[in-house]
Amino acid sequence: MAKSQWVQWGGLDEFREQMDRMLDAAGQGPALAGASCPGYVWTPLADITETAEALTVRIELPGVTPEQLLVEVADGALVVRGERPSDCACGEDVETAYHLMERAHGPFARRFPLPEDADGESICAQLREGLLTVTVPKRRATLPLRRTLKLD
Repeated sequence: MAKSQWVQWGGLDEFREQMDRMLDAAGQGPALAGASCPGYVWTPLADITETAEALTVRIELPGVTPEQLLVEVADGALVVRGERPSDCACGEDVETAYHLMERAHGPFARRFPLPEDADGESICAQLREGLLTVTVPKRRATLPLRRTLKLD
């Protein structure tokens, strides 16, 4: 009888494909809040919080400088793009052997749909110690001081 070789993570790719198909079928595929944009190498981690005054998006971007980053509002969404350079000496005339390389590098992008009450003109962004914080203020709904309703 032939021995079969067990692979610890063997079914993980198939599981991910099934989940992607289920999310797509439910209309939750790439349209999910914060979905990574197709064609990019990695997806930085993000947290989104909301108060009555603003939405705040925080994205972990260690090793990224402001010059390597683009933050914009386009088509009703907050879009963050950039590139984290590799510090890998691979291919150079350096005698460095990597035993483990887990930190992602290369181009990235995140897209976050904005709520209808987002004030796109007042958004501000700040990059400090590898954490990008984008604050999206909400427009205040102005109610008339006095309004008479017609009854049916």
